Parts: sequence; structure tokens; C-alpha cells
Amino acid sequence: MTSITVHRRVAWNETDAAGHNHFSAAFRWLEEAEHDLLRLIGFDNNLIDRIPRVHIEIDYLARLYFGEEIAVTVTVAKVGTTSATLSMLVTHDGGKEAVKASYVVVNASSTTQGSASWTPETRELLEGEKHFEVAAQATSIG
Repeated sequence: MTSITVHRRVAWNETDAAGHNHFSAAFRWLEEAEHDLLRLIGFDNNLIDRIPRVHIEIDYLARLYFGEEIAVTVTVAKVGTTSATLSMLVTHDGGKEAVKASYVVVNASSTTQGSASWTPETRELLEGEKHFEVAAQATSIG
């Protein structure tokens, strides 16, 4: 399925008082990689605005530290009628797993309540076989 790997460094403002990644940083990495993926496959901003996350499961497997290089991979795992399941994997230190997540987004119509079916064009974009590699620069404070 369609996926993206974003290579970046852990920013100072993504760490906590213990010196490693704050749990909330993983949600930001997920969202940044997901939005990069959606733009690269051809979603316009209006559609990106209408696919909220409605469920997420996340496991923290290793600590990540300021300045450490990580790779954030987001993959479309399954496309339903109105939703899609995606996965995120954050690796470090030559491919060791640090964070794993699975989450569901729903296509929410801007003119009706509840969800809306994916258009055939959108489904085709999500179900593609493309993989993107992106180098990103994390904001550093400190």
C-alpha cells in the first residue's frame, strides 16, 4: 500500500524533563508524515481537513533523545468504505523499532453529519503502491 518514510531528528522541544522524547511528540510525527504522504499522492487541503483521526493505538518501545536521527514511516494498511486504517513505525539506531501505532481516519463530509464514502479517485490514491522518502528538518530549540 501507499507509504512514506520521513527522516528527521528529534527536536529539543520534543523531549521532556527526563531527557527523552515526550509521549506527545509521536502524535506530531504521525500527523506530519501523514500530511506529507497525502499531499504527495494528490490530496488537496480541503480533503486533508476532512479526515479526522477517530481511533489510535500506540506503543512506545524505546526512548529517543534530542538530536537523534529517526525514520517515521506511515503506511495505508486498509481502506474501507468511509474510513482508512494507517500504521506508523518510528525507527532509530539503524532500524530498531521505537514507536508503533495503528490508527483510523474517517472521511467526514463538510456538508453532512457523520462520514462519507471515499470517491473512486480518492480510494485509488490511498490504495496505490507508491512509497516516498523525505528528509525533513525538525525545529530545534535550545
